[in-house]
Amino acid sequence: MREARIHLGLWIVLALFGFLVSVGFMQERLREEASPLQRAELQRLIEQRRAAIRDLSSEVDVLSDRVDGVRERAGEGSAEVDDLVRRVEQLRQVVGLQAVEGPGVVVELSDSPRPATTRDELTDLRIQDVDLQLVANALWRSGAEAVSVNGRRLTATSAIRKAGTAILVNYRAVSSPYLIVAIGDPDALRDGLEASEIAERFGVWKEIYGLGFSLRDEDSLEAPALSGLQDFLHAVPVEGDR
Repeated sequence: MREARIHLGLWIVLALFGFLVSVGFMQERLREEASPLQRAELQRLIEQRRAAIRDLSSEVDVLSDRVDGVRERAGEGSAEVDDLVRRVEQLRQVVGLQAVEGPGVVVELSDSPRPATTRDELTDLRIQDVDLQLVANALWRSGAEAVSVNGRRLTATSAIRKAGTAILVNYRAVSSPYLIVAIGDPDALRDGLEASEIAERFGVWKEIYGLGFSLRDEDSLEAPALSGLQDFLHAVPVEGDR
């Protein structure tokens, strides 16, 4: 009787093991099947944002040509010229084609110095793309005139995304420590960020995981002009076996 119960228990264990293996295999296949769809969606998003940047840049070029024409007809210092110049400068700043200087704040985020022992811990001990997104959004809401991450200018069409273990800002890799520069009223920026949910979370994460989070005022900062975005005109397949 005891031997029969042992055999029955063994069969149950084997059946459960087979079930778990099957479920794991199915989940992995679902992830593999979803991957091309995710890549297609990311590519679509990239093209949309590049198109938006091209449209705004074209508008800047048109207004710049109008400024030159009005200057030739009316001469320097006319009201029409001054109005067009202001509109061009505003657009250039929004699109990110012009560097912005002035007082502001610098937020520094950094990975934990602790060595990770598990995959989950590796995620917990590193700054994630969503952390940069939330800090940048908090600064925009607090009145930032311009924001950059490790020298990469953010605009209304910028993307902060994760690719593997790397974080991409405007489709270029950045690494820890992450310096987020925000131009604007330092008091308003600091107060707005400190009151945000992401700052509250980092107050906990600093203690638990050792993540770096600091905020300081600066009298003179620069958010550089947008650079490094290039359009692909066509693609050519690589010859040979993969």
